[in-house]
Amino acid sequence: MSGAVAAPTGGGGTASPGPRPVAGYDRIGSAALVHTAQAVASEALRVPFREARARVADDGHGALAVEITAPLTVPVLGSHTVPDEPVVTTAHRARATIADRIRTITGRQVERVTVTFSSSVVDTPRRVR
Repeated sequence: MSGAVAAPTGGGGTASPGPRPVAGYDRIGSAALVHTAQAVASEALRVPFREARARVADDGHGALAVEITAPLTVPVLGSHTVPDEPVVTTAHRARATIADRIRTITGRQVERVTVTFSSSVVDTPRRVR
């Protein structure tokens, strides 16, 4: 038995408006933060999960600093497809998306997101079976 104490139930008086707060705290471990940042970055940058790398650090005040290293997705050469936006715009958009998604998922403030493109990968269209 864990020593937990059950709250008294039923029998007397007023109905409770909702669940009572329970003492304790919730914490997201560092590995979970890193994997979350990696998944969010791979989605935002349109690269495979295994190609995105993430480092997450706490600034000491509860905010996160996120560093992403991933390849830059480029269109197939010779396809005459011009990228929708310049690389710098892609990085700015991805940083904002990454910060917002991590904030939404974890509830933690994201102070800084740094994106480093380490290589490039060709964005080949996938065939539907």
